[in-house]
Amino acid sequence: MFRIRVNLCLLALLMGFVLSGPGLFAHEGDPKLQDRQPRYEGLGFARGAFKGKAGPEFPAEGLVMQSWVTLPEFEGLHSRANDCWGYTAPSGREYALIGLQRGTGFVEITDPTDPRIVAVIDGVGSTWRDVKAYGHHAYVVSEGGGGLQVIDMSQIDNNVVTLVREVTSGGTAATHNVAIDTVSGFLYRTGGGANGLRIYDLSDPGNPTYLTSWTDRYVHDAQIVTYTEGPYAGRQIAFACAGFNGGRTQTGLSIIDVTDKQNMQVLTHYQFSNPNYSHQGWLSEDRNYFYLNDELDEMNGGTETTTRIIDVSDLLNPFEAATFTNGSRSIDHNLYTHNGYIFEANYRSGLRIFSTCNPLAPNEIAYFDTYPDSDTPNFNGLWNVYPYFPSGTIIGSDIEKGLFVWRLEPGPKSLDYDLNQDCLLNDDDRELLNEQWRNGCRGCLWDLDRNGLVSVEDFVLMINTINP
Repeated sequence: MFRIRVNLCLLALLMGFVLSGPGLFAHEGDPKLQDRQPRYEGLGFARGAFKGKAGPEFPAEGLVMQSWVTLPEFEGLHSRANDCWGYTAPSGREYALIGLQRGTGFVEITDPTDPRIVAVIDGVGSTWRDVKAYGHHAYVVSEGGGGLQVIDMSQIDNNVVTLVREVTSGGTAATHNVAIDTVSGFLYRTGGGANGLRIYDLSDPGNPTYLTSWTDRYVHDAQIVTYTEGPYAGRQIAFACAGFNGGRTQTGLSIIDVTDKQNMQVLTHYQFSNPNYSHQGWLSEDRNYFYLNDELDEMNGGTETTTRIIDVSDLLNPFEAATFTNGSRSIDHNLYTHNGYIFEANYRSGLRIFSTCNPLAPNEIAYFDTYPDSDTPNFNGLWNVYPYFPSGTIIGSDIEKGLFVWRLEPGPKSLDYDLNQDCLLNDDDRELLNEQWRNGCRGCLWDLDRNGLVSVEDFVLMINTINP
């Protein structure tokens, strides 16, 4: 197995950043530190079997585990994992990028049942690490410091991953998260040791250029998009989970026009109901809604897992249109929208997938619980999820257990059989399937059993779903 190691600065090691404690840059008194548990030391899973003997049972519905790479498999002293993201090479091969306590792991998952660790790029030791991809580069930040790591993945198919540089311009070296507007080509560092957004031009992706910063509030996380239609066409808009006092005071959603980097304009700062800590969120695919997670309401208020639905169709006048929950008590952490679903990593209740057929009342259609012991509001279990691989493979990063790789099964709850997308399963959908069969496959858009063609088996699935 081929691995790459980039040595850390000895001074950083001596200063104790590897301990991943509160330290100089981390969250003081953060309950994530208080909830720390030992990493899982057992066996992972590949090619349909645990690696040597039976492993733990994970409650699940609609999601099938393809593989599982545990922290000890990455070697080194990685006592926990954090964020994850994905990269698809020009060849079509797919790679999981996972943040580790002491660096970033690169794992090929082109065959999701047989993951292969390609490289680990070292970084400062920290509980918090975040990674995003743009072009063939990965960009990694950490609350432990180190600035912005720029990693070249252009030769990853040849087992070569290279740390190009560490960018320290833009003030403090500590960063909580990194966001990229892939349309405009700008990168934003958020949180860590400073307020606001620190902005970099990625015109030269291997050498990000620091431009300026927006410092009105502390930004914990953000999504930045370029609008292509409507009244904001051509404008770059940041949706920032933000507040004062490290995000704790007047916590909410800041909507900022960042098009002119020298004259950024706050469109509004919206405070949702019963706010504790505005943590992370993601736009609906039509950009009418922002689904937002408050990280501390379950723990502080004893509520069920609650995601806010903020109507942002008018950027100047957002409002809370609804909330949704699956009845669990676990803490909601990071979520993303894709192909009509919300993919939500909810710590101790694991990955939860919701259909947005009704965007104001998402319903849970699948789940995989990586922490089967309990769903209490503690900071263990699933940290992040990435659902954007062209193959449909889904990955998630678990703090104690490492990298999970899944496949979403078609099923009645997922409304995969709702062919006319009216949020109902009925004979109208059956007739559409029949029409495609009569007229030929035409790309097999409604190949319900995923066998490459529309056939009688698809009709059986459809009929059994409509008339169980």
